[in-house]
Amino acid sequence: MKKVKIVIGANFGDEGKGLLTDYFCSAFPVREKVLNVRFNGGAQAGHTVVKSDGRRHVFSHFGSGSFNENNLTYLSRYFILNPMLFVKEYKVLESKGVVPKVYIHKDCLVTFPCDVMINQMVEAHRDKNRHGSCGVGIYETIKRTSNHQKTTIGYIQENFDQLANMITGTIQVYVPQRLDELNTELTDSEWEMIRNGNITENYCADLLFMLQHTEIVEDNIINEYDNIVFEGAQGLLLDADNLEYYPHLTPSNTGIKNAIEILSVVNACDLSICYVTRSYFTRHGAGLFKTLCDSWDLKPEGLTDKTNQTNAYQGNFKYGYFDVAAFQHSVEKDLGFLNRTAEVELAVTHLDETEGYLILDGEKLEVADLLKIMNLHAGYTSYGEKAEDIQGFALCRD
Repeated sequence: MKKVKIVIGANFGDEGKGLLTDYFCSAFPVREKVLNVRFNGGAQAGHTVVKSDGRRHVFSHFGSGSFNENNLTYLSRYFILNPMLFVKEYKVLESKGVVPKVYIHKDCLVTFPCDVMINQMVEAHRDKNRHGSCGVGIYETIKRTSNHQKTTIGYIQENFDQLANMITGTIQVYVPQRLDELNTELTDSEWEMIRNGNITENYCADLLFMLQHTEIVEDNIINEYDNIVFEGAQGLLLDADNLEYYPHLTPSNTGIKNAIEILSVVNACDLSICYVTRSYFTRHGAGLFKTLCDSWDLKPEGLTDKTNQTNAYQGNFKYGYFDVAAFQHSVEKDLGFLNRTAEVELAVTHLDETEGYLILDGEKLEVADLLKIMNLHAGYTSYGEKAEDIQGFALCRD
């Protein structure tokens, strides 16, 4: 029977999904192939993996299990492709001894350069009222392909000789309309960049490279593999349907919904779902953060994050107390999409920074106690940044 693991971030992202994905992909026998499925979001993900030989990589466009020799990435139809970032990351991985093996669903949407530029330029014009976007054009891609032209990778593959014309037509017709909707007037230099022919030419070369180094498929590809690890992006609190935090959300479903839909082609499998959290909460980008704090006994100002640096679009990386009620509510709500038998697990990372406890406002909580609150029986704890630093444990069942 197929063994399937779904890794879900339960907070605002940055929980340690890359670490757990690498751990689960590494757990299969060495000679067995593993299909690492990306089932939401796109290249705005930043999933950090550190190997025992010192290699470190922040995965954006590829599965976080890619350091494992027999791991293959599957970019499902819910993933948004960015050829420019694909090529850049592919070559970085090659320099680290990895030759990525990638499947792409034919219905994946494809980001154009103008999507990225609209995203970044509009955010810059918003100044202090920025939405906190990652700046890679995810939402603009969705908006353009729903209103103007649904450019999927399958369509582009069949009509590649018309790609430059597609981009030119989009710039001439759609971009002015979109800027009017956003009530944004660009400068002459900004328009010059959007219309830059060299950018279009380089983009077409990148997309060709992506087509040459991947295989376009459909969802039945997962029936060819017995070991599957689904890797979520962002977190449950940023789900597109989590209206409590609107509008500062990601435009995708961050929980199990998409993964369960992809699994509909599989009759039976040994399924487990792992919800991942840090021992405290974090948020990168604008929006409501109920447990944001300036200080606690362990001094959050002393915590550092190698991946999440201050940037022009998301601002500072913020720290907060662990919110048991929010965590429990988001997990239980997400499990409402489960339509088959599954084991539910919990993983807590960054415990080395908090003396082994979850940090609540005014108290500390044992990981085992959180499992009891959640009525769960199995979990994982991480006291470092490598797969070897993860320990699994189980509570006795009554």
